[in-house]
Amino acid sequence: MLKAILNRSKITLIFVLLFVIIGIFTFLQLPQREIPETSVNIGTVSTVYPGATVDSVERTVTNPIESSLQSIDGIKEISSSSSAGFSTIIVEVEDGENKKEVFGDVRQAVSDASTSFPDEVFDPEINESTVKMPIVSYHLTSDNKESLLTLREEINRWQEEVEEISGVSSVTVKGLPEEEIVIELKQDELKESGLNPSTVMSAINDEYYPTPLGKQEVDKEVVQLTVDHYSTLNEMNELFVGKNPDGESVFLKDIANVDIAPKEVKDIVTFEGKPSLSFTAFVQAGEDIPSVDEKVSDKVDELAKSLPSDVNLEPYYSQAKIVTDIFDGLFMSLAISVVAVILTTALGLTVSGAFVVALAVPISVLMGLIPLPFSGVDLNQISVIGAIIALGILVDDSIVVNDNIQRRYKLGDRALMGAVNGVKEIWVSIVTSSLAIVFTFLPLIFLSGGNGAFIRALPTVLITTIIASTLVALIFVPIMRYLLYSRTTKKVPDAPGLLGKPLNRLADFYADTILKKFSKRPVLVSAIGLILTTAIFGLIALTPFEFFPSADREEVTIDVTLPIGTTIDETASTLEDMEQLLKTDEGVYETSAFAGSGLPNLFNSSLSNSGQNTGQLVARVDRENQTAQGLIDEWTDKLREEYPDALIFMETIQQGPPAGAPVTVTVSGPEMDRLIELRDTISTEIEKLDTDLVVDNVGEMEPTIEYVPNRELLEENGITINQISQQLRLATEGIPMKAFDNGVTKRAMTLVLEGNDDEVNLSSLEVPAETANPAGPPKLISLGELVTPEKKEELQLIPHKDGERAITIRAFPENEENYKENVQDIVKDVRENLDDNNYSITLGGENEAQNDFFAEITVLFTIVIFLVYLVIALQFNSLSLPFLVLVAVYLAIAGAILGLFVTQTPISFLAVMGMVSLTGIVVRNSVVLIEFIEQGLKSGMSLKEAVVESGRTRIRPILLTALTSIVALIPVAVSGDALFTPLAVTIISGIMFSAVLTLIIVPMMYLVFHRFRRNKREA
Repeated sequence: MLKAILNRSKITLIFVLLFVIIGIFTFLQLPQREIPETSVNIGTVSTVYPGATVDSVERTVTNPIESSLQSIDGIKEISSSSSAGFSTIIVEVEDGENKKEVFGDVRQAVSDASTSFPDEVFDPEINESTVKMPIVSYHLTSDNKESLLTLREEINRWQEEVEEISGVSSVTVKGLPEEEIVIELKQDELKESGLNPSTVMSAINDEYYPTPLGKQEVDKEVVQLTVDHYSTLNEMNELFVGKNPDGESVFLKDIANVDIAPKEVKDIVTFEGKPSLSFTAFVQAGEDIPSVDEKVSDKVDELAKSLPSDVNLEPYYSQAKIVTDIFDGLFMSLAISVVAVILTTALGLTVSGAFVVALAVPISVLMGLIPLPFSGVDLNQISVIGAIIALGILVDDSIVVNDNIQRRYKLGDRALMGAVNGVKEIWVSIVTSSLAIVFTFLPLIFLSGGNGAFIRALPTVLITTIIASTLVALIFVPIMRYLLYSRTTKKVPDAPGLLGKPLNRLADFYADTILKKFSKRPVLVSAIGLILTTAIFGLIALTPFEFFPSADREEVTIDVTLPIGTTIDETASTLEDMEQLLKTDEGVYETSAFAGSGLPNLFNSSLSNSGQNTGQLVARVDRENQTAQGLIDEWTDKLREEYPDALIFMETIQQGPPAGAPVTVTVSGPEMDRLIELRDTISTEIEKLDTDLVVDNVGEMEPTIEYVPNRELLEENGITINQISQQLRLATEGIPMKAFDNGVTKRAMTLVLEGNDDEVNLSSLEVPAETANPAGPPKLISLGELVTPEKKEELQLIPHKDGERAITIRAFPENEENYKENVQDIVKDVRENLDDNNYSITLGGENEAQNDFFAEITVLFTIVIFLVYLVIALQFNSLSLPFLVLVAVYLAIAGAILGLFVTQTPISFLAVMGMVSLTGIVVRNSVVLIEFIEQGLKSGMSLKEAVVESGRTRIRPILLTALTSIVALIPVAVSGDALFTPLAVTIISGIMFSAVLTLIIVPMMYLVFHRFRRNKREA
């Protein structure tokens, strides 16, 4: 087949050129982003129950929904929190399940459960959560806050126009209160009319939302039936509400004022101390970041021309800038790697050979890009690093094929047969070793969870590129060598390359001195090598560990939670004070504050429970004077000492999937009082350890006023608890109504009592009592007579886990060494003192994804070893020889650990990925080395002669391939990138260590295995 291809070499080269063009087109079309897109297997069910207490929400809303969800297949875990007026249920879907199908069942179950809800409960909202990725964010600042509030219509226009841009999923505006329709009841007029709030609400709903009539056939024509009804806000004033005791008609304008007013402020934003509005656009999945960023930026620049002169637009965040900076560095590393690889191959190859290998590099990479769009991989940090790693591997095939063809020419073969025989001798080893690499990386594609999604681009790029490089090595390289050799009469040099002669001398020294000397005592040499290698694994205990490092970025976020009851204005004032303190640090050059719900999903940071008492600061550091981690280390304790009542947590952006608390303790059981008691006991003991922060998902008790009714008086006057609740709600937050929606504008609508901004005056609030004469005027009784207010404290929320009440304690240690074991002792002691089997305490960690990852990678690595073993066993038709090949893997991993220890580079997620990668990278040297020994034996050589000559022949390509792999990754290793340096150090040190020892231990162990097999046959 190869001979036929060589005879049609020009036609084949045209096909190669076609694939290269497709590869270039694919590269230009691949979306660029900072990190791989990941999907989340969770969704939420959110339900509003206006004015309801925590207990009522749990009992009336959360429990029925959770009960309905329990029977759905495909749900991994259900967790919930019931707070005053709001229920949130988080549904996690099992890995491998169809999320769409599962949430179809969830929607049906929630619909069934909602039939039992009270009328006041809003319809549940079901959201299949996706990761919202911000693309740009701006601050609109002014010295005058009122100037910003006048921009409401303008910002709404911005939001609509930016959301229409292709590639933009949504826009979030913070700092600008939403508007709502407020129907303010006039208390005196309402009394005189003899009407009540329920009548007003019913009148509005009946007028604006009449029952649909459907269609009917009239005169052989199907027509739509409808009733003319009010649909505009202006018409609402003319709405007929009822009749007063005198029989006169009462209209809404007679008893209420209808206005559009700002909702309660949820966010107060400042930038550099000035009032600000935050405007953030989010990108749709699969879009190219730089192109969408450019479109949004152009649109915002255009819109900004209409801003008032006292309002400034300040660019705050651009993912495209980050992506561009990252890719500039990565592409520079890639370019340096390509040049370094080409120069390295020239050290030991002829000019024509180096030229062929140099061409094979970009061709393999470009062909390897073609399948990426079909596998869901785009251009990001991980995929580009995968290409850089592949650079050092893909030239191996071309070097080996080129070197063997050159050897055949040196032996006297003509142009065509030299290429054919050169490939024929080693194609099995090339294919086998390439399959070993593919089988090494293939299981990594199936890593589950966020870690798997984060890393999936790496094995995908490596697999596609290695397959492409194998095809290039077996087809393109022999074609080029055939064409080039057939056009020259030059004799093949004995010492090709810039270092040809030194490499030849090294080969002779290695074969004639080292191998011959060591082959006298192969058992001893093998044993010493393996013992020393095994000892290196002990250095793991002395090597730092860091699952994912902090990103080398400017931003530091400070999460602040103040005592319950703190108003949002007080929270904003506290954040302002903290800003001023941080600005005294010379390394801080910019600050912004987000009081309320916090950042708009920027910088991988968000508050889990937000409210008026929470907020976030962002400080940007000048990295010439300060680092993000340095600011955290310097200011965390200072801020906590300055604000002892605040819960303060400082962090910077972490590369990789978001991580949670290293240690969590979950206390489950039926009664909240007992759970809180257990929580307090455990938290107190944990705080005595070397603990940075201890938080939980319940928090402190919230101050509450409970109105205790005089039930005898209620019964005597026929007044219900709901009438009292309704009147109190009108006088406080108001009663939410169905949203006003005329098809153009949609606004929330609230019914309130005039003067509801002041403290509740029970004596001024009255409810009608039942009277013996219904036709007469209603008897009104003051709430001051019916209820007595009592101050107390109640829970903020009630959390559940899989339908059971559960409090989760999160602990952040200052030093993680032995921390979990100490917490385990605390949990054990508390658990032993439990006298009720209805309560349980479990120890875990939101970072258990790390433990799951290492457990999963261990299983996958076992599968990898088995697959590699199987491939090699099939090649050599032997069950023992594959163990010799796998010795190289053992050596490589030991070398990786040694490299990490010497450089004190942390063992991390990508360092472990590097160790797995080494399995595929280093087996080729052993496979081809053993293949040559086997061929020598078949040609009639003695055992030692075959070992020596194999070493003499193979040392050049082994050293060249090892060197190319190393130089390809040196730019990454010295770049200082915290995420990828461990990966580069792992592979470089593993290859270096393995290449040297493989040349010694593998031949010696072959001698031992051969002697063992011979003794076994003789026996």
